[in-house]
Amino acid sequence: MKYPVLDGHCDTAVELWRKGESLAKNSGQISLAQAAEFPAYVQFFAFCTVWIKNAQTDEERFASAMAYFSEQLREHNIPLCRTSADVSAILQNGGVGAALSIEGAEAFGCDPGRLEELAAQGVRMIAPVWNAENALAGSCMTGGGLTAQGREFVRRAQRAGIIVDVSHSSERTFWDICEIAEKPIVASHSNAKAVCGHVRNLTDEQFRAICDLGGTAGLNLYAPFLNASGEASMDDVRRHLEHFLERDGDGHLALGGDLDGCDVLPDGMHGLRDYALLETNFENWGFGEQIVRNLFYQSLEKVVKLCIM
Repeated sequence: MKYPVLDGHCDTAVELWRKGESLAKNSGQISLAQAAEFPAYVQFFAFCTVWIKNAQTDEERFASAMAYFSEQLREHNIPLCRTSADVSAILQNGGVGAALSIEGAEAFGCDPGRLEELAAQGVRMIAPVWNAENALAGSCMTGGGLTAQGREFVRRAQRAGIIVDVSHSSERTFWDICEIAEKPIVASHSNAKAVCGHVRNLTDEQFRAICDLGGTAGLNLYAPFLNASGEASMDDVRRHLEHFLERDGDGHLALGGDLDGCDVLPDGMHGLRDYALLETNFENWGFGEQIVRNLFYQSLEKVVKLCIM
């Protein structure tokens, strides 16, 4: 790998907690052993526990997963990126860093009053919903928009230095967020609906709105979001990227691989180290160096600088 990597979404933290495995080396798609092959690597690790059914509440599951992952970071001397300067320092100087995100506000009781507390813990990105609606908003699976509580969430999150993530939001929720956003927003792991008509993907109008706000859309490597057949190749990846680039998307495309949250990747990809295959293909497709740098880290880094202290 020649380029640093800043990826906006994975589910590794929760998978490690569920399986009792180590960040250093594990059965999943992301590990420190694989990250060591990159010149620099910063990953937003998402906490989505709403889908897990056990005796704990959503908030208890989040707290338990957070405690487990925090111990993994301490054990392996991985810094938690709390500021944009922390992120940029790793991207420029090398090493591995972690940033924290939440997927589904059930993790904190959908309470906007807890955002400052979460920010103090290091959370730097939140998607208000996963696949079910909640007290803040409607999801891509349910419809509906932002509630009054959801509007308070958006305002307080952005003022607390937390990036608002619209992946999994319904179209109405998406437009409600755009209407009141004071800073860039991201779709951390969403592709082009015109290329693959999955409900989780973005319309051209949504992508344009994200660009207009200075935000990013992150390339999701889950095969059913790349190709409606449920199987995908590198050509499908290219089609999504070229579709967005043809709509003046350069500088607004990032990586949001959804690793450890997806069981079917494009042909030839099995985990994080295969981002080298993306790099090779980006260059073979004739993407210029600046476009590739933007995709791998600079687009999302700009959002981090605008949204996080």
